[in-house]
Amino acid sequence: MQILVIDDDETFCRLLVEILEETGMQAAWTTNGLTGYEMITRDDFELCIIDVRMPLVLGTDLAEAIREDHPHVKIILASAFADETLQDYAKRKGILLLSKPFSPSRLLDMVELALGESIGRN
Repeated sequence: MQILVIDDDETFCRLLVEILEETGMQAAWTTNGLTGYEMITRDDFELCIIDVRMPLVLGTDLAEAIREDHPHVKIILASAFADETLQDYAKRKGILLLSKPFSPSRLLDMVELALGESIGRN
């Protein structure tokens, strides 16, 4: 199972990848939304965790492009600004929303929910 993390905060990306890899998943990351889209086009990712507020492209716009062009890829939006508007957007689009900060356990719960299957946890 391959997961892609797209967030402009490199430290955050590395932390999420470490948590995901500890459960046996393969994970990659990028701090650039446009590069992330190219990676999804080139590689076989099952899930993408996308920060909402990034330079160059909004995570919501990126999520919509991914859903349109790669409908098999599941998406989790992550935001420190998960206000009512963003929550409504996510609900309308059927996209999971993960509010920052979150615990490793919450991240893994959301990954399981997005994938519809249990993942190996240590």
